[in-house]
Amino acid sequence: MTPVLKFCPRCGSPNFPARSPKHHVCKDCAFEWFINPAAAAACFVFDDANQVLLIRRQNDPGKGMLAPPGGFIDVGETAEDGLRRELREETGLEIRDISFLCSQPNTYAYGGYRYPVLDLFFRARVPSFSGAFAGEETTALVIKPATQIDPAELAFPSMQSAWRHYRSNAARE
Repeated sequence: MTPVLKFCPRCGSPNFPARSPKHHVCKDCAFEWFINPAAAAACFVFDDANQVLLIRRQNDPGKGMLAPPGGFIDVGETAEDGLRRELREETGLEIRDISFLCSQPNTYAYGGYRYPVLDLFFRARVPSFSGAFAGEETTALVIKPATQIDPAELAFPSMQSAWRHYRSNAARE
């Protein structure tokens, strides 16, 4: 992972080498910077007919590909609150019966840098998808029976892994 910071955030020194790919220490003021993942939440939303709602991504990375609705969690939000906010922004839906599915590491390419991300995946239910709309960062909503989702259609490897995790657990339920 290429470091973004070339100068110490505390003193401005250029003597800010990496001790490891995730740890920098300033040689002048001893400030330590750890690269930790950003948190994101996404949700496989099911209706009462066991169909799944996905979005078609409007922007890179993954432009044009399918994804469960979600996004980055804001400072001060819980994962569930961030998830609810993102679902409202991207689909207009209010979700219920939220349950944690799994977490997956991911990277998110933006502005010439690959950010480390920890994706938190949930599942939730709504009675129906009526009233749902494609939000600003979404070109379309795609509703499919759960049995017809191919993981290869999903934008990121973390999403593909989460869907496979869901399907393997659903088979045992």
